[in-house]
Amino acid sequence: MLPSSLLRHLTPALTCLAVLALADVARAEPPAVRSVAAQEAVVRAGDHAAEQARLEASRVKFGHADLYVPTFFQPEGGTYDLVVHFHGIPSLQEDSFERAHVNAVVVSVNLGIASDAYSNAFRAPGSFDQLLQQTQRALDHTGRAPGATLGRVALSAWSAGFASVSAILAQPGAADRVDAVLLEDGPHTMYDAPGHIYEPGLAKWVRFAQAAMRGDKLFALTHSSIPTIGYPSTTETIGALLRETSVAKVPTAPAYATGPRGMREIYESHSGGFHVAGFEGQTKNDHIDHIKGMSETVLPYLRARWAPPPNP
Repeated sequence: MLPSSLLRHLTPALTCLAVLALADVARAEPPAVRSVAAQEAVVRAGDHAAEQARLEASRVKFGHADLYVPTFFQPEGGTYDLVVHFHGIPSLQEDSFERAHVNAVVVSVNLGIASDAYSNAFRAPGSFDQLLQQTQRALDHTGRAPGATLGRVALSAWSAGFASVSAILAQPGAADRVDAVLLEDGPHTMYDAPGHIYEPGLAKWVRFAQAAMRGDKLFALTHSSIPTIGYPSTTETIGALLRETSVAKVPTAPAYATGPRGMREIYESHSGGFHVAGFEGQTKNDHIDHIKGMSETVLPYLRARWAPPPNP
């Protein structure tokens, strides 16, 4: 602390400096200018608050689902495209779609960690239609797509969520409504004998892959190298799918092997709209990387497919 005698001498000087400083500010900014600046600050604050409110209005929870409308989303021609993702924290999908810039509404459905829960939820005829109707009401609530109706639909899933996609594709007519399927470290199937994959369990995936190969659909998958006991791993399941469709694996050159989040790619397979990428990794974190990296693995294919045609 300064001595009181010194403070007595400094106080008048500091007061004088403060007055001079205020005088300089007053000379630099007349009252009218200061008033305009203050008004602009209020407007900016109001714009920020409105933007925050708009973003909050873009999230709606209903049942086991969370709807998100990306910040850049705009309906096209009175319709909106929809991606229904099964299994995974909603914020991960929000971040992935913002990064990938896919102009679509996103609904994340979470039913626990067991594949049976995802499969059973969509076994009943009409269950998927009910989800779409609930999504329409939730979207209407946001005010982000007034009057817009449903356009194209994509199904996406990570891990156990593939079972919902499988159940939906098994419903009569449902596969016709689905334009794209994206699977991150999925799907699985079953054995009908030790080490032998039950081929009828692959049938729906083969049909969708063949439609994608013709360009009628998009089917993009990734898989890890995690081994499983008692049922086929994603490596085995997708390997069988590639054999059934006669699509070859093309080894990834070492210079291009590093993928998102440091994932190490082993091979790629491409035929028309059918795309597969196989990765190393046998840990829980390697499994999680597949949902966190989807903005760079599967979503770019969807963005390209759903991009509006270029202006003539």
